[in-house]
Amino acid sequence: MKGGQDGSRVNREGFEVVAVTLFGKTVVAHYATREQAEWRIKELDEEAERNPRGYVLYLVRPASGPARQR
Repeated sequence: MKGGQDGSRVNREGFEVVAVTLFGKTVVAHYATREQAEWRIKELDEEAERNPRGYVLYLVRPASGPARQR
């Protein structure tokens, strides 16, 4: 049996892209490598320049803790 198949939470490894606004933080995506996460931030920043919707800062952080169940 692999981790998580029994319904238990699985620790995620990798990196998260986090959107930080005045109202808090939201995890936008999860990637296996830091380079993938940084590439996604670059794309999100370019999109935000074309369609501004307020001040949003995107950050990369190591994924820690249990995976969220969906």
